[in-house]
Amino acid sequence: MDHLLVPEGEKLIILKAPKGTGKTQWLSTEVAKAHDLGRRVLIITHRIQLGEALCDRFGVNYVTEVRTNETGTLLGYGVCVDSLHQESQARFNPNDWANDVIIIDECDQVFWHLLNSGTEVAKRRVSVLKNVKQLVQNVLGSEHGKIYLSSADVSDTDVKYVLSLAGEYRVNPFVIVNNYRHVAGNCYNYSGSNPKNLIAALDKVISKGGHHLLCCSAQKAKSKWGTQALEERFRRKFPHLRILRIDSESVADPSHAAFGCIAHLNEILTEYDLVIASPSLETGVSIDIRGHFDGVWGIFQGVQPVNSVRQMLARVRETVDRHIWVREWGMSVVGNGSTTIGGLLRSQHVATQANIALLSAADNDDYSYVDQNFQPESLQTWGKRGSVINVEMRRYRESVLAGLVEDGYIIIDASDASDDETGAVIESVKAASVELYAAECEAIADSPTISDAELKKLQDTRAKTKTERHQQRKAELSRRYEVDVTPDLVEKDDDGWYPQLRMHYYLTLGREFLTTRDAKRAKAQLELGENSLWKPDFNKGQLLPAVLLLEEVNLLQLLTPGVRLRSSDEAMQEFIALALKHRHVIKNYLHVSISEKLTPIAIAQKLLAKIDLKLNYVGRLGKRENRECVYQFFAPDDQRDSIFGQWLNRDELFQNELVSVSNNIGVAEKERKADTLRFSDQRSIFKCKT
Repeated sequence: MDHLLVPEGEKLIILKAPKGTGKTQWLSTEVAKAHDLGRRVLIITHRIQLGEALCDRFGVNYVTEVRTNETGTLLGYGVCVDSLHQESQARFNPNDWANDVIIIDECDQVFWHLLNSGTEVAKRRVSVLKNVKQLVQNVLGSEHGKIYLSSADVSDTDVKYVLSLAGEYRVNPFVIVNNYRHVAGNCYNYSGSNPKNLIAALDKVISKGGHHLLCCSAQKAKSKWGTQALEERFRRKFPHLRILRIDSESVADPSHAAFGCIAHLNEILTEYDLVIASPSLETGVSIDIRGHFDGVWGIFQGVQPVNSVRQMLARVRETVDRHIWVREWGMSVVGNGSTTIGGLLRSQHVATQANIALLSAADNDDYSYVDQNFQPESLQTWGKRGSVINVEMRRYRESVLAGLVEDGYIIIDASDASDDETGAVIESVKAASVELYAAECEAIADSPTISDAELKKLQDTRAKTKTERHQQRKAELSRRYEVDVTPDLVEKDDDGWYPQLRMHYYLTLGREFLTTRDAKRAKAQLELGENSLWKPDFNKGQLLPAVLLLEEVNLLQLLTPGVRLRSSDEAMQEFIALALKHRHVIKNYLHVSISEKLTPIAIAQKLLAKIDLKLNYVGRLGKRENRECVYQFFAPDDQRDSIFGQWLNRDELFQNELVSVSNNIGVAEKERKADTLRFSDQRSIFKCKT
């Protein structure tokens, strides 16, 4: 690809080439040409480590280096898409760029991160989207500006997205497609509901020597098959093995061997026998060392998009055997999980209209100024990509294997290990994970208490030691729950307790404060977005519709202590009738699927899980041929009452301050409306089927 020439007049250059065919190398020559012509280069990525590695290869400063390096921004700089706003370290202004070169490497992943990621970009997504659009128009509308989109998986969706952002600036893309299809080698596919067979096979080859790369989709200590637990497990089993763990924590820990390693992987990796990596190693990194790795292994639990799995396996360029275990179906979906663009977008439109109508009625405020139609081209692209990801998640293993065949791999079904071997694997992984995680929970709970200023400083610091991360986590949990942080609380929070508890609070004790909470959140988003909102983020942040739904089906009636419940009870029949009637909106707002095939108790348990409660089985009643299971609610002893008490004090204090500030003007009326607002009073808001 080194000899590929792009005519000078071309403004939008698309480079689609298989992994490992020298895309980044070719781009570095284009950067050099731009610099020779006195043009700056802006490199946009979706991961900081990837951005730093690319800048290193292109001879450009990453944004964190511009103040300390003598060249500053003279040659341009690299930046994560999250930082494309005025308040970031980059102080980004799209009007600073015109006759310059923009490079978006791994563009498909950058655009999806831009549109859907829950990282820092979510806080200022509207500003970032506005700036990206302005940047595209400034560059394509200038005489010499160029935009390069590069990826093995760049598609029409990505190209059309940039063209739609360009608006009146009509350009014809100059498309370079490299159809070279190298023989990628063998890929052994391990069966089973977990990766025990793969780990048993890896044990055998490690015991014979050699060097291996193990890719994981998780990193937390709690995850049995994540980077931390597996590192601990292999250390115990093979004490003399040189192991390097590469994940978002280790690469940002100044005391860890992996600190900052992404930019110079090829020099570091040869020092280790086993490298265990998270998706930090997913894209844009090229491991070019030859004759070192004997195999690449992958455990993919259904949290990454299919293309990300393929990217991760391709980091090692050498043709060595791949070994993978992939979950049969994915665990994460986009939006309401719809597999059509129309279904996904329609659910967002309906939810936004419902949320704004509910806020208007409850808050007695005018929301007519809100721009609900912000960047329809971006939302359309979100719908296109999201629906494809949802389809792939439903057939995750099948989609991954099909993609690997496309990449040139020969798929071979791996043989299963013996029951004794896999049993030992499960035991050892579980033991390592349980002990490691227990120690982490203890360490967080035992961390010293820090001030708000110290917490803010830690949150703003990228490089953190394990001790500092524990301090930060304890401080965040303390402020979130407003009770003493215990190891049990740490574990509950990791299991997703906070959103469940928050829902229960606003369904009961905190009900009168829900409107204030939603309105405050909505207004903060609208202020940052200058009265525009990004529908998926806005809808995620509103709780009122979900609470109203749970009120409408009268979920709380099931939580009466001492009352025994059977599916045939009149109250349960009424409950299931309401749940089935509203199943479309329940799917949309609560992400719970309900069908007529489920028993009333099963549906009740699904909805009660949203507030971390359940009905307990207490026996069976009736004659032998017509016996029914009986259930009863027992209040949990989980400290939620104390937490709710703290939250209530906080909300009452805030409400009193609000009343004081507004001198009681209209506040009493707002509170009355918030108190009396109920699902049945709304004007068919929830009757829309999505």
